[in-house]
Amino acid sequence: MAWRSKAQRSVTLSSSEAEWISLSEAVKEIMFVLQLLGAMKIKVQLPVTVLVDNVGAIFMSSNVTTSSRTKHVDIRTKYVHQYVEDGIVKIVFVRSESNRLDIMTKNVQGDLFDKHASHLVVPKHSQR
Repeated sequence: MAWRSKAQRSVTLSSSEAEWISLSEAVKEIMFVLQLLGAMKIKVQLPVTVLVDNVGAIFMSSNVTTSSRTKHVDIRTKYVHQYVEDGIVKIVFVRSESNRLDIMTKNVQGDLFDKHASHLVVPKHSQR
């Protein structure tokens, strides 16, 4: 589900492969949310942009050929590639220092945290 965090279920051999699996899981969640919004007759402007900070994972999303090293992620590759080809999902590279969400998942330095924390939405509490 889109509202929870969970540990990756498989062992990966590289950071690119780990990012790739996360990307494919994110695309599955995007498709679920798009179907849900569609059932509620809410239109979504496509493509949905997914920001990724790993060049290897981006390469795997655009390259459907497999090697012996990536054969075990072949189904994920075809799954993500299909939605990219159909224009439903767009995968865009973002540098780690420009990735606002890193402050939620990584231990970043104070200046970078302050830079990105200013973009977080904080609910206003009513004063009594």
